[in-house]
Amino acid sequence: MTADRPHILFHRPTLWASDIQCSTKLLSRLWASEGWDVTYLQSPLDPVHLLRGKGYLGAWQDSPRIEDGVRIVTPATPVPVRDIPPLDGPAASDLRYRLCLPSIRRSVSAAGRGAPDVVWTTVPGSAPALRAAFPAARLVFHVIDYYPAFRGEAVKRLERRDYAVADDIFVIGQALKDYLTGELGVPPARVSVLGQGVETERYQVAAGAPPEIAGLAHPRGIWTGVLSKGDPELFAAAARAFEAAGGSLLLIGPSAPWAERLAAAHPQTVKLIGSRPPPSIPAYLCAADIGLMLYDRAKADVYRGQNPLKLYEYAAAGLAIVSTRHDEFATLAPPVEIVDTPEEAGAAITAFAAADPQEARARALGFAARHDWRSKVRALIERYTEAGAA
Repeated sequence: MTADRPHILFHRPTLWASDIQCSTKLLSRLWASEGWDVTYLQSPLDPVHLLRGKGYLGAWQDSPRIEDGVRIVTPATPVPVRDIPPLDGPAASDLRYRLCLPSIRRSVSAAGRGAPDVVWTTVPGSAPALRAAFPAARLVFHVIDYYPAFRGEAVKRLERRDYAVADDIFVIGQALKDYLTGELGVPPARVSVLGQGVETERYQVAAGAPPEIAGLAHPRGIWTGVLSKGDPELFAAAARAFEAAGGSLLLIGPSAPWAERLAAAHPQTVKLIGSRPPPSIPAYLCAADIGLMLYDRAKADVYRGQNPLKLYEYAAAGLAIVSTRHDEFATLAPPVEIVDTPEEAGAAITAFAAADPQEARARALGFAARHDWRSKVRALIERYTEAGAA
């Protein structure tokens, strides 16, 4: 702890400079705005990162730096951890952190911050090393994905060790809690459902449609995010429905071949906007009518346990929402129309386009208000202050 403020360390691979606005970056900013010292530890630079590029070297060269009140650090390590033996095992994971230069402890504790009072990690395999580096800190593991879908079954060995040494375990939804308790044997009392959320204030100040879409016809449908995650057949049905209604379909985010073909087939309806800076996204959403969460049905394992941030962002903008199924919907009761087929997607959009938008808007805004991130962060801060971490 510094002389006058508690210190929390967040750890996630997502680069701070990327356009991906993950929940950990959001929590870091909000925690800093509440007066804590905050450090964001990116994945250590390793030899494979150097070969792949994608900004990792630049992130290391820019480290440490401060942005939005958060100190961002990136050490380097000679040991990559990848999903092939023996790099996917506990020994490699431990070495990755313990051989960092500068050391994790030195990187995080520099600039007068001291050791963290709370360590908050999302990275499978990181908890034992972070526990060793900061033995006095409260160690939190935040489970943000069904990790085997991305890293294979071997990651479960890392997960079991992580959850055994963590003081607190948070998950983004009930489906992931069921996975931890059912498949990994974590006692249910040790797992808390934090859920997802949204910064509702960002959607209360958005004023006017961005000029590039101001002239597009209503009803306006919208997708924000990586388009390769979308389902081509469902989006084709959506395009036909918006075209029939005389409206527009906006696709914002890194493009995909299917999206380019769809735009060519419906040039008056489908608009490929491309990537936009995250701070600008609320203005696009608030200028739309129907939010689309039409994820690729062929990748069910990838979306197991998902509780998409997109749902909360769409709700905060007051949109009607059409979505493919997610496990979490069974307990979350979100304000969405769930669709399984192209026919259902088209019918849902047609129904929303013809309905009074105020009913859907009221449901969406009420849902968003119940899941405001700032309220959640303040509750967490109170919890750790009462526990003596601060």
